[in-house]
Amino acid sequence: MRRKAEFYSFLRNVANYYGTDVDALIRGESFALEVPKAAELGENIQQRSEFLKSINLDYVTDLSGYKLRGATEKSITGRKKDGRYLARLDHTQGKYQLAETDSGIIVPWAMFDNFARFGDRLAALYAEFVQTQIALDQLKVGWYGKSVAENTSAEDMSDVNKGWMQLAREEKPQNVMKDGATVGKIKIFGEGADFENLDHLAAELKSGIDLRHRDRNDLVFLVGADLVGKEAELINKAHGLTPTEKAVLGSQNLLGSFGGMRGIVPPNFPARGAVVTTLSNLSIYVQDSSVRRSYRNDEDRKGVIDSYYRNEGYVVEDAGLFTAIEFGNVKLPGEDD
Repeated sequence: MRRKAEFYSFLRNVANYYGTDVDALIRGESFALEVPKAAELGENIQQRSEFLKSINLDYVTDLSGYKLRGATEKSITGRKKDGRYLARLDHTQGKYQLAETDSGIIVPWAMFDNFARFGDRLAALYAEFVQTQIALDQLKVGWYGKSVAENTSAEDMSDVNKGWMQLAREEKPQNVMKDGATVGKIKIFGEGADFENLDHLAAELKSGIDLRHRDRNDLVFLVGADLVGKEAELINKAHGLTPTEKAVLGSQNLLGSFGGMRGIVPPNFPARGAVVTTLSNLSIYVQDSSVRRSYRNDEDRKGVIDSYYRNEGYVVEDAGLFTAIEFGNVKLPGEDD
């Protein structure tokens, strides 16, 4: 590291901001964040992704408990001749459960030195780099996470935590489609397919959510890049059309709609995945007293080790408002039957 003076100045600013001991920080010791600062950090991470900032990020007291929003089994408005009309929240869908989550990244000396060249922008550039990585990881775990391993090793992060897809599999398995006409396979596009196009698939998934939700105007169709790209390819081949903005792979918010719902390609979403839900139905919970941070200059690794520790978990607030396909079972035209 060539710019050690800037590094120590950076740490002094961090210590001042979080109200922690600067000498302990320089020694690389971790420190606990007060609840308001922990929430502010979480919100800053959330802002690094358009999709992430559209869902819920909530701070809770306990490692486990009831979902904050829950679900009602029916409408909540009516009357009773001899009393008040009431509907109860349904907590039978299960509680939330948080797990130890540790995000650690090495910021190479060369990168830190480059950030330091920008003077007052050092902290902003550093935060953007680290927080963007954390945000992308949170989303990947949300879609691929299946278990909570004591020591994680899966490249797809499936052993970090149980994400939204896994929670749907467990809480309402009938809402996660595993089979088409052939057991274990869902064929999309082409002759003899289970779904001839994405509109057909979206409409079918929409019909699977609980009846009380089907007329909502905030339903979205989350869809993977492979499916969008294949549909564009087939349309172009059949009609000689140029790709529309609806089928541009890099688009986060598709301008068109599928099954009458807005289509979105979220970051780190399974390439062959498809989900119908609302953005407000997806949550990440963090235990407010669990958040810790540390920064350490490591000579052996030639970089600054940045760590963000917390107890974190994923929640599908209403399992009846979430339908999906098992993305690993999807087959496209020309693939082995």
